[in-house]
Amino acid sequence: MDNASNEIAIIDETSVKKSITLKLDENRTQELLQKKLSEAAKKANIKGFRPGKAPMSIIKKYYEAELLEEAAAEILNQDFRKIISEKGIYPIGTPVLEKKSDNEYSISFDVMPEVKDLNLGLKIKKIEKREITDKIIEEEINFLLERLADQEKLDDSAVIDADGKYFAKIDYITIDENGKEIDSAKDYTISLNSSIIDKSFESAFIGKKKGDAFEYDDKERKVKVKGFVREIDRKILPELNEETIKNFGDFKDIEEFKKYVEKSLNEYEEKRYKDALRASISEELIKLNPIELPESIVEEDAKSRLEDMKKQGKYKNIDGKSEEYMGILKIMAKRDIALYLLLSAVEKQENITVEDADLEDFYKNTALISNMKEDEVKGFYSSPEAQENLKQALLEDKTFDFLAQNKVEYI
Repeated sequence: MDNASNEIAIIDETSVKKSITLKLDENRTQELLQKKLSEAAKKANIKGFRPGKAPMSIIKKYYEAELLEEAAAEILNQDFRKIISEKGIYPIGTPVLEKKSDNEYSISFDVMPEVKDLNLGLKIKKIEKREITDKIIEEEINFLLERLADQEKLDDSAVIDADGKYFAKIDYITIDENGKEIDSAKDYTISLNSSIIDKSFESAFIGKKKGDAFEYDDKERKVKVKGFVREIDRKILPELNEETIKNFGDFKDIEEFKKYVEKSLNEYEEKRYKDALRASISEELIKLNPIELPESIVEEDAKSRLEDMKKQGKYKNIDGKSEEYMGILKIMAKRDIALYLLLSAVEKQENITVEDADLEDFYKNTALISNMKEDEVKGFYSSPEAQENLKQALLEDKTFDFLAQNKVEYI
């Protein structure tokens, strides 16, 4: 007799793990076993008999125990799938089958957690937008001009001063607080007084000349950088004129170029502010709503990330450090999965959806920013996969905007 779903109890082992006990249907199992034995008999190649001609008694001797186990697993799986489907339960990962007695089996399986009683009392530190001043625009233009800078080789006795602009070639080693080497390089070129490198790091080179040693204590990263200066060249920036700005685009004059730089800086600052706000909201949302996640999905996500890293080929000795990387990747996976579940719960609770008008606004704004026709933009998102990814991205944007405008208290 089939297991009746209304007679089967599903036990909540944890919030993300359930179990079910099933009695094996002997009649169906024997019926399936006979089919498997018949199939095995047709293919069996047993010494002393022509292929497919061994008697059933011999087939049973060789294969019955193994095929009985297979048949039992298949019957139990059929019953298990039928019951959880009727009860609207969706397992993840691979269920674990355990024999409890001759015809009684336990199946344990993972499920995604339900997010209940959302706490949306988000309190985050106020994030300030940087004002784009004339001084910042000037610094950015100088940074762009440095791409075109010439180099003047200096005398071996020349000393790096605080106001000059230099290219310095260095050898260095980075060690952690336990004295372990974590990074090193030879003939590495750095750009000094260029707004690229942290000023506190640049200060380690003031007063140094070719051949001098330097040392920098990075308190934020808790590492020490040590090395010596191999070579010093002075940077000679080109003059800002109409000929120079042609290297950066088609601008009619210097004033238009400056406006372009200002616009780019404002766009970058807007993105930086938005990303920082999202990061703070995400951190607070996860902190206020801890979620237990099934280890199977975390493991699967982390393994997928590790495989992607291997394909990129950017990481040294990744195979030898798989366990170390997996520990870090599991932490990342837990955070991202938890955030996805929480944002989905917010969307459901607050009825946040993506409408056709949202898509049309996106197409228009993207066309305007990229100087493309609206139909061209729509073409990029015409496939079902691209359309689904776009909707998911817009839904996430709307959810974060909702939280920022309605649920965040700035402290």
